[in-house]
Amino acid sequence: MDFPSSLDGQQIENKKKPSPHWGFLLLIAVSLGLNFYFLLFDGKNSEEMAKALPQVEESNLVESQIEGLDPEKNIALEEIVPPAPKIQPVSFSKSEDKKLRDKVVQSLEFKVRNSLNYTICKIVSRKEGCAALSAHLGRLMSWFFDVNRSIRNGDAMKIVFQKQEGPEQFKILKLSYKSQRFGKTYAANYFEGLDQAGYFDLDGNEVAMRIVESQSPIRTYTEITSLPGDFRKGGGGHSGTDFKAPVGTPVYSGFKGKVTRANWNVRANGYCVEIDHPEKGIKTLYLHLSRVLVKPGQTIKAGQQIAESGNTGRTFAPHLHYEIQHRKNRDRIYNPFKSKHHKHYTRKIPVNSLEQFKDTLKHYDSLLKQS
Repeated sequence: MDFPSSLDGQQIENKKKPSPHWGFLLLIAVSLGLNFYFLLFDGKNSEEMAKALPQVEESNLVESQIEGLDPEKNIALEEIVPPAPKIQPVSFSKSEDKKLRDKVVQSLEFKVRNSLNYTICKIVSRKEGCAALSAHLGRLMSWFFDVNRSIRNGDAMKIVFQKQEGPEQFKILKLSYKSQRFGKTYAANYFEGLDQAGYFDLDGNEVAMRIVESQSPIRTYTEITSLPGDFRKGGGGHSGTDFKAPVGTPVYSGFKGKVTRANWNVRANGYCVEIDHPEKGIKTLYLHLSRVLVKPGQTIKAGQQIAESGNTGRTFAPHLHYEIQHRKNRDRIYNPFKSKHHKHYTRKIPVNSLEQFKDTLKHYDSLLKQS
């Protein structure tokens, strides 16, 4: 319709208002009477009308919203609400709590969708610690490949894990990951039958690397609980390697050098030591110690004990935070298992422990079969 560009010259006609019609008043009276009737008898009639109407099962309605409306069964609904996009549910099986010897454990089987963290948080709620469980899995998988670049939609994962008290929340006992990118299945099985527990593949080869003893900052530890680059809530990436160990475990300098600092920023770092290694072009830091055995300006030999591990400063469990920095750029951090500065090795299950190891694998597999 075309509207005039100006209201000039337009006249508004005044019309005489018509008088009310008697038929119209009668219609209003009838309407009020019907309303009064329905108020008195609505309950009974509503039940009878509901029985007369065709019933739509709730499960069918939910299915139609997920998979798309069926034009034969839900024509009226399709006209009102457009079909929702198809949703691909995460496939998983969650077992009831079971006993693995003296440990209460759970098992999960699922396929990855979008990302590892996204998938885990679709299965385990945030309140139950899905972020922590995802972090544990990602850290263990990082020994196999680059987690951020190598995960694909549809990769299959099976895990057996134990809930724990404290900030770590979970202990991964078994991980099996079928990778589409690499066309193989990776496995990590937790085994305590050696002097130091660790994760091993199905052939008994250790998954995580170890620093040779002469260069290692700590020679006996339970496990590595964090690596450089691990995300920390509210603080960006983690800058060191955390070795879980009891308070009082000996701590060593892997290289010769000179102590440059000791016990700075105790509130955050706890008791700590920094050593300069000019020949290597690096500095090494040791945090959360229970005891410091050296002083600033002191010359240190390679392999010399410098402290004892502890739980001081901003920490929630006993461990050693070991950090390797570029000598002139402290923001440049090195991973001790990927840099040239340390030599590495992996263990293999000895012959006299193979039966115990195979028995452990059977226990893990039985949990997955029951799930």
